[in-house]
Amino acid sequence: MMIRPLNTFCAAIVLLLVALPAMAQPLSDDRIERFLASLEDLESLGEQVENTDMFGDMGQEIQEQAMRKGEFRPMRMMVEKMRDHEMHDEFAAAVSDHGFQRPEDWADTGDRIMRAMAAMELKKHNRGDMQAEMGAMMEQMENNPNISEQQRKRMRQQMEQAMAGMKAMADAPEEDIEAVRPYRDRIRGAMND
Repeated sequence: MMIRPLNTFCAAIVLLLVALPAMAQPLSDDRIERFLASLEDLESLGEQVENTDMFGDMGQEIQEQAMRKGEFRPMRMMVEKMRDHEMHDEFAAAVSDHGFQRPEDWADTGDRIMRAMAAMELKKHNRGDMQAEMGAMMEQMENNPNISEQQRKRMRQQMEQAMAGMKAMADAPEEDIEAVRPYRDRIRGAMND
């Protein structure tokens, strides 16, 4: 009876060990270049997607995921939504042409780039100042006699979610930020096209 859970545990460890090298890959110039090149090739597919309702209200979902779960993974969310769509195979082939073994590998690279970009932007606008402003707003709210306890509770929750969302968006290792820094303008241009 103990053998089955032990086998399951061993299989999980093996899968984790196999996945670790992929997760630990540095965000190299080559990966960033391949990701940027893939965006150019995916442009026509993006135009096709715009004519569908595949992504629905994904922008809202990304924001909620960042605020409620503390995760900022828009590319991974896009790939997951596309998984059962007829365009998935075309998408997978396009990212494969750029050296990404699976769409999820491409998405993970894109999400790391996006978080690094967000971290740079928040640093530029001094994240500490933004947190101080939010703290001051919280203090004003707490000291305002015209706000009910129920309103305070809701506002506290919203502020905490906003702080968690900001942290999730800027949660990038320093190595990723430094790797992305030379590509900042190209990435902005690619994302705005």
